[in-house]
Amino acid sequence: MTADILARAADRPLPTAFLLARVALPWVLAAYIVYILMWYLPFKFYPDSYLFQVLEDSLGLPWFEPYFRYFTGGVEAVACLLLVIPGLQAAGAAVAFATMAGAITLHLTTALGVDPYNDGGTLFKEACTNLVFAGIILVLRRDEILPLLRRLVTDPRYVRLTSGG
Repeated sequence: MTADILARAADRPLPTAFLLARVALPWVLAAYIVYILMWYLPFKFYPDSYLFQVLEDSLGLPWFEPYFRYFTGGVEAVACLLLVIPGLQAAGAAVAFATMAGAITLHLTTALGVDPYNDGGTLFKEACTNLVFAGIILVLRRDEILPLLRRLVTDPRYVRLTSGG
């Protein structure tokens, strides 16, 4: 088996490299996204988050801290879980992409800004990196998106759960 792969790689190095990249790259990118989201996840459940308090004050929504913080933490945890399940990685990338797009939008349109902790904008840079990586995963897994949606809508187990019968 290994000899066959090495022989094929020696005969056609470029297609083999593309195949390996298409298989391995989404998992490497997903591992980075999961690492970053899991690193910040405990802060979503600590009391009195500075970041979400700034957002609450800026937006004038008295419920924003702590409820939106909890919601965000839950969504990020679901994204992490989906990113490591084969067959659901595209769904995890979509959730991570949407979450990071929302985070970046809030950073750019509120008093939060790109450097709320005066650390060179590390949090913002990581959100941008996660957005790009999730987008790359979606492009690489684009063939899996429609079958996943179709299965979700037509799977009798899913229909039974949602129809109450």
